[in-house]
Amino acid sequence: MGRRYGPHQTETQVDCEWATLDVTIHWTLDCDDYQEQLTIDKITVGNKDLHEGWNVSYFEDIINEEVLAGEDYHWTDHGD
Repeated sequence: MGRRYGPHQTETQVDCEWATLDVTIHWTLDCDDYQEQLTIDKITVGNKDLHEGWNVSYFEDIINEEVLAGEDYHWTDHGD
């Protein structure tokens, strides 16, 4: 990752019963003296913010497993 802390965007696909959506997860990674803190700022489909009503922990898992753990990640994926 070009920079670890601060705001980021991750594009992914989300499958649900009736569709597959291309979403962008807007997230921020901060760090205090003891631990890193991941915040999902918004979840967009096109220009629509769909943050409310979604299971935010699902998107936190995507970031933790695919980005922060280093799996399937390249710095160009997020515009850094």
